[in-house]
Amino acid sequence: MSLQQSGIKGNIIASAGISNLRNYSPFPGEKIIIAADNDSKNTITNTITNNTVIKAAKTLEMKGAITCIVKPPENGDFNNLLQSCGEQSIRDIIEPEITKLTKAVETTKLTQTENNSIEKQNNITNVKELYNKYSKYSPVTIITKDIETALTIRQAGVEGKILCAIEAENLQNYNPGPKEKIILAVKNDVNTEKAEKVLEDKEAVVCTVKNDFNNVLKTQGLYAVRNIISPEIRKLNEKIESIQTNIQPGLCPKH
Repeated sequence: MSLQQSGIKGNIIASAGISNLRNYSPFPGEKIIIAADNDSKNTITNTITNNTVIKAAKTLEMKGAITCIVKPPENGDFNNLLQSCGEQSIRDIIEPEITKLTKAVETTKLTQTENNSIEKQNNITNVKELYNKYSKYSPVTIITKDIETALTIRQAGVEGKILCAIEAENLQNYNPGPKEKIILAVKNDVNTEKAEKVLEDKEAVVCTVKNDFNNVLKTQGLYAVRNIISPEIRKLNEKIESIQTNIQPGLCPKH
C-alpha cells in the first residue's frame, strides 16, 4: 500500500515468500523489484530476511525474470519510511532501480544471431570487445579470460565495456584512457599479475576480482553476480578520487 500510495507505477504484489513465488510465472525479462524490510538492528532477523529475499530473487531469475532487491536506508520497512519521510522518499529509492532494471533487460537481449556469431573458446588470442555500454556515472572496463564469463557479466546487467583478453601479451595492444577503471574478472586459478602491470604501466587503475562467475550465475542468480562486481567499481571510483585529491596543482612535493 505504501508503494502504491507513493505513486509507483507497476504491478504491486504482496508475496515475497519462496513458497508463494514458486507459483508465480514471470514472462521472460520481466523486471521485478523485491521491496524488503531493513532489519539491520537485529542481526539474527536480518540474516534470515536476507537469505529469504535472496532465495526469492533466485527463484524468479531461474524463471527468466530480472530482479533487484531494495530496502529502506534506515531500520524498518517502507511503511515506516512513508510515515517518517513522505511519498517522495520512496520514489527516490524505487524509481532509480526501475531505470537500472530497464538497462539490465536491454543487456540480456542477445539474439540468436549474436549467439551464433560468438565463437565460444577458452583461449582468446587477441583483444575481443564483446559489449560496450558505458554508464555516465561509472564507466568501467571489465576484462575476462573467456567468452562465457564475459557473457555472464553482460547478462547480469553490469554497465561498461567488456573485453576478452586477459593475457598480458594481448593487452600490450590495448590502450586504456587516462585513469581508466579496469576490472580483471577471472577464476581463482588465473594469475593476473602480469596483466595488471601492463595496464598500470599505461596509467590505468586496475583491480582483480576472482570468482567462478558462471557458477555464481547458475547457483545464485544475476543479483549475486552484480553484488560481486558493483562493490569493486565503487572501490575503483574511490581510488581515483583519492589519486585526484593527492594531485593538487601548485603544490610542490615535500623533500
